[in-house]
Amino acid sequence: MDKLLAVLGPTASGKTALGIDLAKKLSGEIISCDSMQIYQGLSIGTAKPTKKELSEAPHHLIGFCPVEKSFSVSDYVALAERTEQEIRALGHFPILVGGTGLYARAFLRGISFEAQGKDEKLRAALQEEAKQIGIRPLYERLQKIDPKAAQKIHPHNEKRVLRALEFFEATGMLFSQQEERSKQALPRYDYRVLCLCFRDRQTLYRRIDSRVDEMMERGLLEEAQDFFETVSGSAEKFTAAQAIGYKELFPCFLGEITLSQAVENIKRESRRYAKRQITWFSREENRYDLYVDDYPGVKELADDALRLLERDGFLKGGREEGRLEQ
Repeated sequence: MDKLLAVLGPTASGKTALGIDLAKKLSGEIISCDSMQIYQGLSIGTAKPTKKELSEAPHHLIGFCPVEKSFSVSDYVALAERTEQEIRALGHFPILVGGTGLYARAFLRGISFEAQGKDEKLRAALQEEAKQIGIRPLYERLQKIDPKAAQKIHPHNEKRVLRALEFFEATGMLFSQQEERSKQALPRYDYRVLCLCFRDRQTLYRRIDSRVDEMMERGLLEEAQDFFETVSGSAEKFTAAQAIGYKELFPCFLGEITLSQAVENIKRESRRYAKRQITWFSREENRYDLYVDDYPGVKELADDALRLLERDGFLKGGREEGRLEQ
């Protein structure tokens, strides 16, 4: 079974830097695992790697998808699997790096997603209904039909609520049952997860707040303004419009809140997202928890991660390059 390494963790935890350092040491290439970094044009707000970072290690699945295009978990898994095969064919080591837990789990565990239950006319009708009455009544409908699915879906996650309803109405089967069947697939990889954690949660929150300030200095306001003009009047149709860092600024452009309020909202929503990521990644299998605040820098963090992987026999020891045990 092919080996694969993943670097996962909450927003602003330093995944990109660690992934690059490991790629250099392992002759690796990075497969991005971020549901918003896939979109074209949204660079600052999604914290895409900088030009300098991109030059330090090969990166894949970043900035390839038009913002108006829908993109599913199954789309991601198919692309990530193909990318992994291409990297391995070059004799390089694939390293998954990102913070979108559902994408990572589906790819790493070999979860298959059935094409059945997709009906464009039905989906359009549900979208129109959500536009007319709001997502809450539709979520409550899902709670009655499929409480297990509803429990795992946030009430405001319109895309997933509608997908679960679409699946039920198209097939007569519960979406939660389909999910359980998909989880029975065997993993395709022998993988390990390096999960970035913090002993002091406030340290992570300070990093998040600082990064939002840096994003504003780098031009997030102008980037979000351009995006707002692109989606104006139809933001609900764009998955990318739900990205943190953009949706909080849209009310500012409409004159509904001040810029300072919008920035505080970005920080608050980023912290909330980090909490959800921490909860999600705490359930990952084959995981090594690495506490970022225990290390003076990324080099020491990467060296310790490699020692752990070598100790457990996942990687060879004694060499900086080619540590992967084929």
